[in-house]
Amino acid sequence: MDGSTNSQSTASDPSLAEEAGWTDAKREQRRQNALDEISPHYNPWVHLAIPSLGAIGIIATSLWLMRGFRWLDLIVVPLTYVLLNAGEWAVHKGLLHKRRPHFELLYDRHTPLHHMVFVTEDMSLRSWREFRLVLMPAPAILAAFLLALPLPALLLLVGQWNMAMLCAATLMFYMVSYEWLHLAYHLPPTTFIGRSRLIGVLRRHHATHHDPKLMRKWNFNVTVPIWDFVSGSIYKPVSSAAPEPDAQHARSRS
Repeated sequence: MDGSTNSQSTASDPSLAEEAGWTDAKREQRRQNALDEISPHYNPWVHLAIPSLGAIGIIATSLWLMRGFRWLDLIVVPLTYVLLNAGEWAVHKGLLHKRRPHFELLYDRHTPLHHMVFVTEDMSLRSWREFRLVLMPAPAILAAFLLALPLPALLLLVGQWNMAMLCAATLMFYMVSYEWLHLAYHLPPTTFIGRSRLIGVLRRHHATHHDPKLMRKWNFNVTVPIWDFVSGSIYKPVSSAAPEPDAQHARSRS
């Protein structure tokens, strides 16, 4: 890439110029600025609970509305899950790490904020109020659900009522699992959830993505890295002895 092209891309995406200079001091200032902008009335537990309870309600209602269940209906569950996983990968790569017209807010909340506050060696929340820097806004979850509604609607059109209900339930399960898993990766590894072996494996996958030098090319799945595997975008370090998230940062701070 020549110098003029690089200058143009930097001008259109200011964070490209920032990334090379993300010092601890700049990151701490960005974190403090973000916390100062949070309303004093913000309740992290309400932020977590309302979308989760809404999703659970839709899942329960969808399952309750099923009738004449057939085992064949269950085929829609893994198919929907994989399709959503591919969509998560594509949105993360194409909208959250590239500034696109009409989607600037998604980008600004993600790359210059979330990724600057949380980097590979320093992934952990420091207070409950930092839920605001990890969880999606409730309207974004609703918008994602509405965008995915054509899937169960199509099944209804072809007369597959049970499959449509299972598809809707899978949609909401995926969205709430995205939120809970992402939050789990940013909990301190010393917590009860953080000590889970499964969460540890998934956390390392996500923490690798939080390296500023890797985040635009590797490890885009936040839930389960199915589509990262299919697309070949799982980062394979030269050395297998990579430090645990937060461990190297803790050593450097001490």
